Amino acid sequence: MKVKDIMDPSPNLIKTFDTFEHLVKILDEVKYHVVFVIDEEDKLMGIVTEGDIIKVLIPKYITVDESLISVMDVNYFERKCRESKNLTINGIMSKVTFMVGEEDSIIKAAALMVVNKIHTLPVVRDSKVVGIVSRLTLIKHVTKVLTEH
Repeated sequence: MKVKDIMDPSPNLIKTFDTFEHLVKILDEVKYHVVFVIDEEDKLMGIVTEGDIIKVLIPKYITVDESLISVMDVNYFERKCRESKNLTINGIMSKVTFMVGEEDSIIKAAALMVVNKIHTLPVVRDSKVVGIVSRLTLIKHVTKVLTEH
């Protein structure tokens, strides 16, 4: 079977110029905890995960010296949330490294996820996102295969 046979054709999308505040509202309602970032021409530009949001709120120096956490202001996180409200998605997103096409095999999608320790992949056609495939999608497919006679 091919990716197009199991993909969800309704991925969550956000524009590069949208804001952090808009992103957080979207992520609160999404199924896969990932949003694909598209430009004005609807071409795939990046991806934003829950981890990317948290990274925005944590000072960069914490990754260098975790002992500095204990000296941080107790209200830092909330203050940083408010300060980040108008950041654009362009400054938050990660580059998409892996993707699949509709005609790719399911095994290709599964292998990319396992080898690269990722949970979702955008499905693209002509650089535009047409779907999403996730580990959950794969498990549902396995269940379907095993229950068929």
